[in-house]
Amino acid sequence: MSSIIQYADWNNNNYKNKIDIKRIDFKTGIYLPETLSVNEMIILIDSLEHKNYINSRNKTILDFMYSTACRVSELCDVKISDIDFDEEYVKLTGKGNKQRLVPIGSALKENLIEYLRFRNKFSKNENQFLFLSKNNNKLERTSIYRIVKKIANNNKINTNIHPHTLRHSAATHMLESGCDLRTLQEFLGHSSVSTTKIYTKLTKEFLSEVFQESHPRA
Repeated sequence: MSSIIQYADWNNNNYKNKIDIKRIDFKTGIYLPETLSVNEMIILIDSLEHKNYINSRNKTILDFMYSTACRVSELCDVKISDIDFDEEYVKLTGKGNKQRLVPIGSALKENLIEYLRFRNKFSKNENQFLFLSKNNNKLERTSIYRIVKKIANNNKINTNIHPHTLRHSAATHMLESGCDLRTLQEFLGHSSVSTTKIYTKLTKEFLSEVFQESHPRA
């Protein structure tokens, strides 16, 4: 819009035929991210088994993204040394190299242990990144996107799913289950709680649907 206005100003200063254009302010609406249901997340994760390196890796990637609500960049950068199995947490490095500790649940812990058995046999080099490509390199963001998309399509989940969908889903499910906004902010690694507040809109819609379906005076 600014370039159009600049052209109109230039035209009006150089030609007799004036262009009358009104300046319009565009208000940014609230973007509500798409999410999957808890059941859909379980279907995706459970659709893969620890039967070879690739299947084990992809299953663990899905579980890791959903269980930790990490960003794709954080997933790609995780190293084996970032995981503390005794204390049951993983260190994530987010935007601006800010680090935070995120708990790993019992299910994710089991999947990580199983996956590392395959990984140790698969990779004999010094690469310490947790998730590796077929060529023993660090996984790229585009690869994560393809993995998530393929598994969703294989399970006929038609939502416009991408890796961030799993992060959105985890945050929404936590709020629906009673997690407070401040704790969720720390969990997601948001610098401001205002960023986290977008999920309250999603949970309000969820509560409204449940109310309509279950309350006798709805």
